Amino acid sequence: MQTSLPAGAAPAYRRNRFFQQLSASCYAKVPRDISADELNVVLGLGSVAALAAGAAFTLTVTAPRDCIIRDLQIFATSADSLITQINVAGDALVLGNAVPAAVFTVGNQARPSFDLPVKGGTTLQIIGNNGSTAAAVVAAAFSID
Repeated sequence: MQTSLPAGAAPAYRRNRFFQQLSASCYAKVPRDISADELNVVLGLGSVAALAAGAAFTLTVTAPRDCIIRDLQIFATSADSLITQINVAGDALVLGNAVPAAVFTVGNQARPSFDLPVKGGTTLQIIGNNGSTAAAVVAAAFSID
């Protein structure tokens, strides 16, 4: 049964992002007064600027709390940048050859999703090579729950 809110009233609950991904019909309600940790949805790995053509780069971050890493978004000004390694606590998530950074661009709706639980204090690392563009910039972030 759905109820309507009085004009100007704020809803007492918000939908839980984790359960939204399970099924369109499966929604859990969580209180509005959840902790600040529950509101964090992006874990930035930083950026590297002024990369020379063909230069290697490494982006590293330590997970500040237990979370589930979802999508990886990479911004690279060089169209032919390559991701050679994605490591979580030393475990490789990229096997085989290097992957074009374009696979992880925000505009790619088919980009892979990891949905991998990680403990607070876990090191996340992305290693790659810049393409042919001089003075390029590479930045990355995971969406998290």
